[in-house]
Amino acid sequence: MAMTIEELRKERNKLWQPIVIEDFTICYHCKTTGLKEDDVFCPNCRFPQRGTQQEMKKFISGVHTKQLLLIDKEKAIGKARTVLYILAAINFVFGILVGFVAENSVPLFFVLCSVVAAIYFGLALWSNKKPFAAIISGFFVYIIFIAINAIADPNTLYQGLIWKAIIITAFVYGYLGAKDSEKLEKDLQEITNAKDLN
Repeated sequence: MAMTIEELRKERNKLWQPIVIEDFTICYHCKTTGLKEDDVFCPNCRFPQRGTQQEMKKFISGVHTKQLLLIDKEKAIGKARTVLYILAAINFVFGILVGFVAENSVPLFFVLCSVVAAIYFGLALWSNKKPFAAIISGFFVYIIFIAINAIADPNTLYQGLIWKAIIITAFVYGYLGAKDSEKLEKDLQEITNAKDLN
């Protein structure tokens, strides 16, 4: 879980003060216990436990930078998730309007649109647990539906080009964010989870 901007600001403000390590057997950064006297770096997170003030602050600053990047990546994922919810709503409403309101249409169109809406809605929910897989799946589903519509009516390919470009951009942005956030989360987890080395 990424820290909030406010929490990061508070942590960054601490960098103006000298880092004081009272017990060298406990890592200042990740709180891993059981460090030995000859451990210059924490064996768990690589914090320079016996380094200079500059080295210690550089390490912590690097961690903060990763946490800020993770916040940005999560925003990108959030935008792609919003696009999935919007696509679900548009398909559902479109299905109601064309499937029931238009006199010459049949409820079958509503059923088809509802299935498409359910797919997008399910992917949006799934993106909370597996953002990378959900966003890439949503992107491919969107492209497939554009292709199916283009086969049925080639004119649809040129309709709503600006909206299509915005949606595809949001998917690409979210895809890149999800891809990078998985690595950042793994890196941060490795350097923040305390261990007992005894």
